[in-house]
Amino acid sequence: MAELNKRNIHNVANAFHFSTVEKILGLVMASDLRNTFRPLGALAEELMRRFQREDTAYKLSLKNFTSDDIGVLDSKRDKYAQFLKSVLTAYTYLPEEGMVRQASVLLQVFKDYKWRPSEAYLAETAKLDNMLQEWDKEQPAAWLQAMGLTYFVDALRTTNADVKSLIQDRQAEQSVVVRGELRAARAEVDEKLQEILRYIDALNITSPSDDLTDLILKINEAFRYMDAQIAAGKKKGESSNENNGSNGGGGTTVISNEDTIHGLE
Repeated sequence: MAELNKRNIHNVANAFHFSTVEKILGLVMASDLRNTFRPLGALAEELMRRFQREDTAYKLSLKNFTSDDIGVLDSKRDKYAQFLKSVLTAYTYLPEEGMVRQASVLLQVFKDYKWRPSEAYLAETAKLDNMLQEWDKEQPAAWLQAMGLTYFVDALRTTNADVKSLIQDRQAEQSVVVRGELRAARAEVDEKLQEILRYIDALNITSPSDDLTDLILKINEAFRYMDAQIAAGKKKGESSNENNGSNGGGGTTVISNEDTIHGLE
């Protein structure tokens, strides 16, 4: 007889919680056991109703009207930065050694901060802030002005500041949504999911069957898959931090294991 994993997943990240409940609910709804044992069918129907509320709240928490604006501005600042890099590189091909040296010093800033356009939003914002501070120093600023690049440096500065502002707005919007509706919806889902797991566990003692064993094994596998995804996400996030020196703020698919209902209080 298989033993059911009855763990509570109230403290896992929103994405993992959503996908795991969706999987378990689908397994129960697809099983003939919910017709054989009417209480199980009633519990599954109620879980589905509650999960629909979580589904709506979760998708709302992901929907952010400023995200598109951030993407547009991020692309704009990448173009300014790439333009500056390309022009400075072109200056290094000139025969004038003094200008070549100046352009090389200015270009070194890109290398020192390992700038790349595919960087996570917050990470790139921080790097550009530091790069701009280097170019604001008296000698680099004079060189940039002589090369006719001051306008583009200022445009990069303004766009980078706009990205930072929108990121802050987005974080504020998301935290309000998650603290309210999604937290309440998840709590209701967790309560009903535990009832279902306890009922299935009881059936495993009083009415064991091959169908029940199959359902239990599939539910256990759903939990194992969730744990594997959490571990993989954490490992990838730690690797990304070591390589980039930043947690990032966008432009990445890594799901933070700290993104829980309780962690956002």
